[in-house]
Amino acid sequence: MYDLNLGYDIFSDVSLLFQPKAGSVVYCDYSGFIAPEMIKKRPVIVISKHRHNSKLLMLVPISTTEPKPVLDYHVEMDSQFCLIHLSGKRSWVKCDMINVVSTERLNLVRDRKSGLRHAPNVGDTFLKKIKESIKKFHNL
Repeated sequence: MYDLNLGYDIFSDVSLLFQPKAGSVVYCDYSGFIAPEMIKKRPVIVISKHRHNSKLLMLVPISTTEPKPVLDYHVEMDSQFCLIHLSGKRSWVKCDMINVVSTERLNLVRDRKSGLRHAPNVGDTFLKKIKESIKKFHNL
């Protein structure tokens, strides 16, 4: 798929053969899900690997649509991270939309300069903030 707005390939038909580490940003193809679930290809953050199935991951989606209103389970992404690794647009992690998907739905992010695929990581501090927001939403 070639995104005319971004000018680079954000997703191809090659799925991942491994589980990215927690905090990694990859693209997920939500095709086949039913609205109001996520239903398109979008960036996600890996929360954790499945303990017993090497093809499953827990993740949360990233959206450029600002939540109205912004609540404690919506975490705004760092603008510099978005500029370097994503579309460059202001983005939020939707911690109320946590799900488990197969690695076959995932693909690496394509670097805007080199064209190489990779899985940039948001870092432990931001990942902790996301996990805290998930716990708030689910009253854990």
